[in-house]
Amino acid sequence: MTNAALSATGVPAGFDELSSARTTLVDVYFGEKKVGETLAVTRPGTLRFQNPADVVRMLPRATETTLLESGLSAELPTNAALACSRSNSALCGILEPDVVGIIYDEDHFRVSVFVNPRFLGVIQRNDEGYLPAPDSSPSLTNALGLNVSGTVGRHSQYNLQNRTIIGLGSARIRANTSIASKFGLVVDDLVGEFDHRDLRYSAGLFWSPGSEFIGQRRILGAGLGTQFDTSIDQEALHETPLVLFLAQPARVELLVDGRLVGTQSYPAGNNEIDTSGLSNGSYNVVLRIQQANGSVREERRFFVRSDALPPVGRRTFHAYAGVLANTDPSHPISASNTFYYQASSGWRLTDHLALDAAVFGTQSKAMVQVGGWFLKGPARVRAAGLLSTAGDKGALLQASAMGLGALNISFDVRRIWSADGKPLIPLSQQLDTFDGSAPTGVQLASGSYTQATGSVGLRFGDGYLTMVGSYRKDRDLPADYSIGPTVNWPIISRNQLQIVLEASAQKTRTTSAAFVGARISFASGALTTLGTVGGSFQNARDGLQPSRARAVSTFTAQYSHQTPGETLISYEGGLDRNIDTSALRGGGTVYSRLGNLRANVLHSLEGQGGSQYDLSFQSGFALGAGSAAAWGARNPEPSTIVVSLDGDASDAQFNVMVDDVARGRVRLGERFSIFVPGYRTYKVHLAPVDAPAVSFDTASRDVTLYPGNVKSLRWRADTTFALFAQAVSLDGIPISNALVQTARSVSETDDNGYFQIDIRQGDEITIGKADEATCHIGLEKIAVQNDFASIGRVICK
Repeated sequence: MTNAALSATGVPAGFDELSSARTTLVDVYFGEKKVGETLAVTRPGTLRFQNPADVVRMLPRATETTLLESGLSAELPTNAALACSRSNSALCGILEPDVVGIIYDEDHFRVSVFVNPRFLGVIQRNDEGYLPAPDSSPSLTNALGLNVSGTVGRHSQYNLQNRTIIGLGSARIRANTSIASKFGLVVDDLVGEFDHRDLRYSAGLFWSPGSEFIGQRRILGAGLGTQFDTSIDQEALHETPLVLFLAQPARVELLVDGRLVGTQSYPAGNNEIDTSGLSNGSYNVVLRIQQANGSVREERRFFVRSDALPPVGRRTFHAYAGVLANTDPSHPISASNTFYYQASSGWRLTDHLALDAAVFGTQSKAMVQVGGWFLKGPARVRAAGLLSTAGDKGALLQASAMGLGALNISFDVRRIWSADGKPLIPLSQQLDTFDGSAPTGVQLASGSYTQATGSVGLRFGDGYLTMVGSYRKDRDLPADYSIGPTVNWPIISRNQLQIVLEASAQKTRTTSAAFVGARISFASGALTTLGTVGGSFQNARDGLQPSRARAVSTFTAQYSHQTPGETLISYEGGLDRNIDTSALRGGGTVYSRLGNLRANVLHSLEGQGGSQYDLSFQSGFALGAGSAAAWGARNPEPSTIVVSLDGDASDAQFNVMVDDVARGRVRLGERFSIFVPGYRTYKVHLAPVDAPAVSFDTASRDVTLYPGNVKSLRWRADTTFALFAQAVSLDGIPISNALVQTARSVSETDDNGYFQIDIRQGDEITIGKADEATCHIGLEKIAVQNDFASIGRVICK
């Protein structure tokens, strides 16, 4: 047998044209959005832009434009294998260049440009100015919720929550009450508020802002302070922003302690995440990113929000005084004998430096806190100290560096020296309410302690490595700590299937634990399944329990469907097997116009856990001026838009669009209510379903709502049809080449007076010619067939 060697010394005859340079007009995309067109020179495997400066100008929020222009001037690899098609992996369409790179889809003449996040500005949520004044008509919104949980045959607990807001323009009376097991009726707050530009005046029972060292405190008193709720840039003004880089558009869920507190879709680029659902304080949050290609990843960040951080060019201050209020069983309002006062202010000296100071205390001691912020690019540093007349001291240092490409770092270190071993300011127990949230971080502190938390995250390709640690040492107690890494690495993301390798380890004062396995998710239509499989290890170093290793797994299946009445119903069931026990669980959720209902059951298969249950229901109603009323709420937000539809288009139905998102449908003679957050301006319009032949107002309407405001919006939809006729004068002469108008349409007669125009029943037709008097045609009821009517000659009088 002989071996044949094949060699190529050049382009085969007849194929020279394929290897030559070609000038092509290409579409330029950035973040899955077309941003322009330009000429490019292509060769097999490479592409060079003829005018790279034009391409740089197309890129939104581009910085270091000279460097980007230099990068785009070279012959760039096309990375054609990464272009998305039906046959390749869902991991397509992603590139992480050192500076700039492209993916060229030659079949569609499409160039997707990718820029390293270091050279992209942050997509801010900021604008300048204040919200317009809301409608001053009196209105009321009410939210109610019931939660019952417990163990079958043993014990149960309940909490009936109610929030009532009576609104009058920018003023309101707000009340949050609860009837809870072990406490009975408790009034969490009952306060009158008035907003004027950036100030809020408050009087009654309410939570004062507090500080980073003591947390919030509930007082029965009065005060005023700077507020940014009425600012258009409200959420971003007094927090360390969470900046997240996205290579492509994605939906991002925000979680705190496993609770979903917000979700929103974002474009590609450096995005500032909406954190309006987060409370004041310093704590870890999880960003769960669901990318457009179907992959899911998580990033852990450290979040800081403090009213003491003044925005650029603004000064903040707060002043409150009153008696501290407790949470005592069988006492709706429990005023203490402890007088509390607080006054604070903050100054933004430069874009990068801010200072703040506060005085607060009780009749027995006074405290002074001073601090500062340093902000430079993605870096945030916060330092503060506290002294009291009783000998208490405190210090904290916080730092974060976010948006540094693949690396994110944050930490919080604080130390409290309490002279008497008690909290610096007495702390009352807090119940769950619609406006409140569970205490975090410093609010749970008691006495002297040292606390440190931190996280480091590193993104590599589609994988993410996180190291999270915490340390806590209370006086007279042993130190507790926890530290360990977590790795998530997607290995398959194709069609509806995703497989992610996961590994984590954790070491605490008493135990060491580890997990290695995979998370598998599959979605098909209304059915979604999620499972994990792997091995878990745990070692108790106190010697009280032996080391354990066990195969662990979880499986969850969820089926969702929407009824013709726009009610969303989902069912869920699954099996959990962890290192300690195994359990079956099931549940269901119903979201309807009347409210939302959720039920869950967990039955232990090992040990003495029994069967646990959790049942919750939330709904609401609203009353406003002009007979605006809404009963039942999918989400019990504090403000309401009520949309009603009149007219004669009996078969017409419309999607109610709020900020270009369909929130439900309204039909003739119906009212549709939408409960939304306050302190925002919404754009509302109607979009016809199946494009019926109707006439209605297509313009968008701006609605500004503060908490407690109810706004009624009315539309009219009338059936339209095409009318064909001949216009003649009183003496029977055709009216030629004349303008034909109705309230909604414009047409023109031809040489013989014939015209066709869209019209509604009862509309008057006006006909006019230049330099001649107009005449009018009045029509009786017209017989219409298939949206068309021909009525012959009509006399214009």
